[in-house]
Amino acid sequence: MLKVSLRKVLRSDWDYILKLRNVSKFRTFFYDQHTITKKEHYKYLQQQKNNKHFFNWIICYGNTNAGYLRVLDNDVSIIIDAKYQNKGIGSKALRLLENEAKKLGIKKLIGRVMIHNKKSARIFERNGYKLIMYWYEKKIT
Repeated sequence: MLKVSLRKVLRSDWDYILKLRNVSKFRTFFYDQHTITKKEHYKYLQQQKNNKHFFNWIICYGNTNAGYLRVLDNDVSIIIDAKYQNKGIGSKALRLLENEAKKLGIKKLIGRVMIHNKKSARIFERNGYKLIMYWYEKKIT
């Protein structure tokens, strides 16, 4: 079995992250589901460089990029490339993230998961995360 590891994101990874983020299947799992432009994406990542509460990594499977992992204000986002799903990579990456979080002084991680995203919910549950609250909202037009 190939080894799962995390490596810090480089600027040269930004297009890879954008490509993952804009896959229509993945967008349905994000609160903000619009297709992000390259300009928006680069501006966001450039701004986050100065945010002391933002951390991000490329998830590697062997020597291959298999996904993206980020923490923003304790909120964890995991995207596993479709061809690497169902191999336990997300769970392993989450465990690796917990080790990184300890080194960074992060005391709590939160997994906010869309209600229809059963795979992500299972990753967090299998790794000891507890369901704390439901979030209800209504758009008023």
